[in-house]
Amino acid sequence: MKYVLYSSAYTGNRPGHGVKRMEFDGNTLKEAGNYGPAVNPSYLLPEQEFLYGVEETGDGAAILKYPLAGGEGKRYPVPGAGLCHLVRCGNCLYASGYTGGCLTGLREETGETVCFLKHEGRGANPARQEAPHVHSATPSPDGRHLFVADLGLDRLYQYDVQEDGGLTGHAAQPWVAVGPGQGPRHFLFHPSGSWLYLVTELDRSLLVYQYEAAASVLSFAGEYSLSEEGCPPGALAADIHITGNGRYLYASVRGEDRIVCFRVLAEGGRLSKVGSYPCGGQGPRSFDLSPDEKYLAVANQQSGTVSVFPLDALSGALGASVAQADFPSVSCVKWQGA
Repeated sequence: MKYVLYSSAYTGNRPGHGVKRMEFDGNTLKEAGNYGPAVNPSYLLPEQEFLYGVEETGDGAAILKYPLAGGEGKRYPVPGAGLCHLVRCGNCLYASGYTGGCLTGLREETGETVCFLKHEGRGANPARQEAPHVHSATPSPDGRHLFVADLGLDRLYQYDVQEDGGLTGHAAQPWVAVGPGQGPRHFLFHPSGSWLYLVTELDRSLLVYQYEAAASVLSFAGEYSLSEEGCPPGALAADIHITGNGRYLYASVRGEDRIVCFRVLAEGGRLSKVGSYPCGGQGPRSFDLSPDEKYLAVANQQSGTVSVFPLDALSGALGASVAQADFPSVSCVKWQGA
C-alpha cells in the first residue's frame, strides 16, 4: 500500500518550498513533490481536494490553499501574526496566532475574514506567558462551539459558532483555567465526544475533562505526567492524537524527545501509561497517525527529520523506526486521509 504524507517546514522568514508531498510504501519515505512558495508554513490541514496551511510570521499573517493534485495555490492575507494551527468548523477555517494572541476565522469559499479575536492579559511564567499566545482550536463534537487553547493565559476558552462563522463567548462556561504556568497547547475530544484531553506544554502534563454536550461545559477529571524520571530542564510537551476506536492516546515531548502512549480506560475517563518511545530525532513538534493506524509519523523539528514508526494494534506500542527522511526545520506532518 502507498501512503501520502504532507510535511511543512520553516523557511527562514523568506519564501521557499516549505510544503512537501512525501510517499511511503512501508519501507521507504521519499519526496514526491512540493507546494508553494510559502514563508514559514507551520501547520497543515489536508482535506479531500485541497491542502490548507498557515504561515508563522511576526509581521502579517496568511492562510494557504493548494490543490492536492498540484497546480497554482492561493494565499489569503488575514489579520493576526504568528499563525501556528488551523482547523475547519463548518464552512470556515480558524487560524490560531501564537505571536498575536489571536484567532482568525476565514470563509474558505470566498476568502472573506468572518471574525478576529484578540485575547488580553498575561500568565504566571514571565518568560513564556508575558502575553496571550493562542496555540490551537478544536470544534465541539457537534460543531456548534469552538474551544481555543491560550498558552499565555493558562486558559481553554469556549466560543459559540454563529451561522456566519462569527464567534461569541459561551455564556455557560466562557473558559476553564489550568494550573498557573502549565501552558495549554494542543487538545482533542475522545471519539465518543464525552471527554477532552489537553496537553500542557510548559509542565508536560495531560489533563482530562468530562464534556457535557447539552450545556457544553467541561469538568476536570484527572491529570497525568508526560515526563520520565530525569527529564531534562526545558523539556516541552507538544502534540496529541488518539486512535479512532478511542483505545490509545499519544502525546509528544520535546527535550525528552519521546512519544508517550496511554491506554484509555473507563470509557475515556481514566488513562494508564503503556510506554514512552524514542521519536527518531530531536524536537517532536508534530506527529500523526496514518489512516489505517498502522504507522505514526513524527516531525522532529530540531534534527530536521521525518520518522515513521509501526504501531502495534493490540498494545498501542511503537516499534522501531522503519523509514526516515531529511527535511530541515520540519514543523508539521499530516497523512492524507487521516
